[in-house]
Amino acid sequence: MYPIQIVFSENPIDQRHLGQSGGTISFTACGHPVFHFETQEQFQTYMLLKGEAPYNANR
Repeated sequence: MYPIQIVFSENPIDQRHLGQSGGTISFTACGHPVFHFETQEQFQTYMLLKGEAPYNANR
């Protein structure tokens, strides 16, 4: 499985969720910061913490 990268957020709360999920801040080849997740589980945890997981919609 390939790592997941999403757009960097300067929001401190998003960065806290990133750390809580096990993700890291990384840089693209062009030097742009991104949120980096090694696994799908880390990404899903990040989305849950943000309250944006699709399966949260039915709660």
